[in-house]
Amino acid sequence: MMNPVLQKLRQNQPARGVWMGLPSPYSARLLARLPLDWLMVDAEHAPVETDTLAQMVAAIAEARGPLPFVRLAQASPETIKRALDAGASGIVAPMINTGEEAAQVVSWAKFPPLGTRSFGSAYAGLAFGQTMPEYLRAANEQTMAAVQVESAAALDHLDAIFSVPHLDMAFVGPIDLSISLGLDPLAENPHPRFAEAIELVLDAAGRHRVPLGIYCSTPQAARERIAQGFLFVNVTSDIGALLNGVRQAVEESQ
Repeated sequence: MMNPVLQKLRQNQPARGVWMGLPSPYSARLLARLPLDWLMVDAEHAPVETDTLAQMVAAIAEARGPLPFVRLAQASPETIKRALDAGASGIVAPMINTGEEAAQVVSWAKFPPLGTRSFGSAYAGLAFGQTMPEYLRAANEQTMAAVQVESAAALDHLDAIFSVPHLDMAFVGPIDLSISLGLDPLAENPHPRFAEAIELVLDAAGRHRVPLGIYCSTPQAARERIAQGFLFVNVTSDIGALLNGVRQAVEESQ
């Protein structure tokens, strides 16, 4: 089974998903039945421990709908191994600022000869309906290795980052990028410096033919980012949808 999200990205088609900040396999089971391309388990800014992460990935994978991805707590062999060994269809590594750091992420996420990932999980291939030998043969092609570009330092090394062999996607973290640039990340209108940074990323990704993703706070923002050239976008987050839905219900009951 090929990774359908990777297929979409390589064919310049958008892949829409939901960002998951609630550490709940039950939420994962429910969302995995919706017409989405992917669900992102956030292990960086949400209290998602290893056991919960594995249960959420399994709940998503077993629904045979959207694919399970994991945003790591940090880029390391351990965090990548735990996410992929649980059955995640790919990882997004935060705070990557140089080509060397991006190359490390790819190496840790790929088996030899492309990388240095070790093999041994009986769960890793279950998301793809594969046996362990089948998964070992196919994983390098079907598992997404992505990095986050979200700092002023990364903007100085875009060509080096995007030229890393076998990098499947780069993902923009707009809030941390804004903070790094000394800007208000919650301003109603984006600062011109932020818009310039986004154009730098789009231009560099286009030169190196690397698909781009970006975090979106609303469906309208997702639609606008797709029009800009971003392909991997979330249409909402579980926390945002929960709070907005309850807030609207309370207002409508008055």
